Amino acid sequence: MKIYKNILCVLFLISIFSLPACAEKVPVRISPIQIISTDKDAIEVGDWIKFEVAGDVFVNDKLYISNNTDVVGIVDFVHSNGWGGDGAEIYFKKFYTTDVNNKKVVINSLLELKGNSEMANSSRDIPTSGGIWAANFFHIPGLTYLGQNYAGFILRGAEIDIEPDTKTYNLFIEQ
Repeated sequence: MKIYKNILCVLFLISIFSLPACAEKVPVRISPIQIISTDKDAIEVGDWIKFEVAGDVFVNDKLYISNNTDVVGIVDFVHSNGWGGDGAEIYFKKFYTTDVNNKKVVINSLLELKGNSEMANSSRDIPTSGGIWAANFFHIPGLTYLGQNYAGFILRGAEIDIEPDTKTYNLFIEQ
């Protein structure tokens, strides 16, 4: 009888600890509809930043959130750029939107925007924000990437400067 209790106890513990692993993650692609910039301390903790859904979201083959639905992200952390290649950072942990039935949907998903990463992934030919101004004055051999002189990254980290509708990001809703 004792062995059955132990087996039931183990099965119970396995089922409890495996519940989060069984949760379905539904991807939601969003795109900013306003400028996101750390230049001149334009963004602070607690600010509401506007995004929109970039593509219909389906759950169980049913439309859950429509394309172009407004999404608001709450800024949770801001770090300005600094010297020594220290790029700016903005973190979001909570987003609000509505489903197709106009019910509020809270999305708890981490989105990290990092100045140096955003600059490296930029589609611009010549970066214009962050510490790149120094690259116009200093040339350090070996510090080039795809023909661009990125010496400015060593002196000053990059700001975050994202134009509306230029990037998309993935969030995940746990169902």
